[in-house]
Amino acid sequence: MRSRHQTHDPPPPSPTQRWEVRDWRGRSYAVGPSARTLTGWPRSVVLARALTAAAAVGGLQFGYGAAVPSLTAAHGWSPAMALTPFLVWTLTQGACAPALHRLRVRGVLRVGPAIQAGALLCAAALVALGLLPGLLTAVLGYGVLGGLGAGLVYHSCSALVDGWFPDRRTVRSGAVGGAFALGWVPLLPAVAVGVPPSALPASCAALALLVLVLGLAGGVGQRSAPPRWWPPGSDPRTAALLAGADPPWAANLTPAQAWAAGGSLPILHLVVALSGASGLFVLAALPTLLLESGHPTASVALAVTVFAAGSGLGRLAAGTAAERTGRRRVLTALLGVGALAQVGLAVAVPTGQTAALVPLALVAGACTGSCYPLTRAITEGHFGPRWTADIHGLVYSSKAVGGLLGVGGAALFLALAPASVWPLGLAASGASCAAATALAALLRRPLPVRTTQKTNGVWTATWRRAPM
Repeated sequence: MRSRHQTHDPPPPSPTQRWEVRDWRGRSYAVGPSARTLTGWPRSVVLARALTAAAAVGGLQFGYGAAVPSLTAAHGWSPAMALTPFLVWTLTQGACAPALHRLRVRGVLRVGPAIQAGALLCAAALVALGLLPGLLTAVLGYGVLGGLGAGLVYHSCSALVDGWFPDRRTVRSGAVGGAFALGWVPLLPAVAVGVPPSALPASCAALALLVLVLGLAGGVGQRSAPPRWWPPGSDPRTAALLAGADPPWAANLTPAQAWAAGGSLPILHLVVALSGASGLFVLAALPTLLLESGHPTASVALAVTVFAAGSGLGRLAAGTAAERTGRRRVLTALLGVGALAQVGLAVAVPTGQTAALVPLALVAGACTGSCYPLTRAITEGHFGPRWTADIHGLVYSSKAVGGLLGVGGAALFLALAPASVWPLGLAASGASCAAATALAALLRRPLPVRTTQKTNGVWTATWRRAPM
């Protein structure tokens, strides 16, 4: 006779049925129906279209630094002035993550229309940057509208993929970030070589059209996965038993509980802010530093391109490596190597060592870019998936602080410091990445055991941090 405490049988092969399953820790999953039954598309198509939309808008971040010399020539701006719209873009794109998530939870914002609206805003931002020469117009058009549009696309695609791939969430989240960084890599050499001032409006209009078409195609018909959804054909209880390099999440913590859970959440905020500042400084300042140091234009274009390519490839590879080695270990190692690579850039830029630029830029991009998918995976592993989107939205918003430090620091450095000491900014950026490395090494997941105490007649629970 079946005991009333016995778990359900393994999920049936039928892709149209739904089964409720609990694993050995009492974590609940809703197995099935299949993605094709729910949306009309297999998961692979949902993923491909989300990656297409993310790739379309990623160039607004990874192509801007390369375009600074063209903007200064076309609009008569200084390098520091040209970086101001990008500074506002990073602040907006990072800070809007929590608000966008709350709108999705309340049903006000659906992922498909959000992706399409974001693509439309990004296209408008490119048109404003190319056709309207005023700095204030560029700040409002590119910085505010473009940052909000890129946030809509990136965060919606991340949430979409997370929901449909609970079995490979770390790897698939890295794929979204990788597409975001790699999307404009084929175009970056042309952008870095320079666009004549007379051709800037037509070039921005053509890019806007490309972003709009790909973004609209990526958002058509997209819908979020049901809560706690698990794909049919695999048993989540088996996945929970196969811990791998990182043990599965022990309990779902609310944002308030996560903040009090041994300091992991504040550390994650600092890691994203410092590593983001490091990567964004290089992205914003490296093209100008190389040109002012006398490097040929072809070398500048190659260095900028491999930095973006490294950031995308690093995000793709970090998820796979984390599944085998451990999220915290991989994050700490990559940030440490990234700090060394930026110190190497600080030496290579003023000495004219062009041959060293390509590998150093590739390594710096790969190591700093990997922070975003890995911190998202650490958030889920520490605090559980139920409130991962809430908690990681708060963590990702620290990118706004990173943008203020990285892009704002680059603008101030280029405006106030003598050109002879500009490469020292890369050394300072490396120091920021080294600080993020030290903090990442301190990350520990909360223990699944709570300590309860009674205060003023009310029982409260404290989640302890795992021992070192």
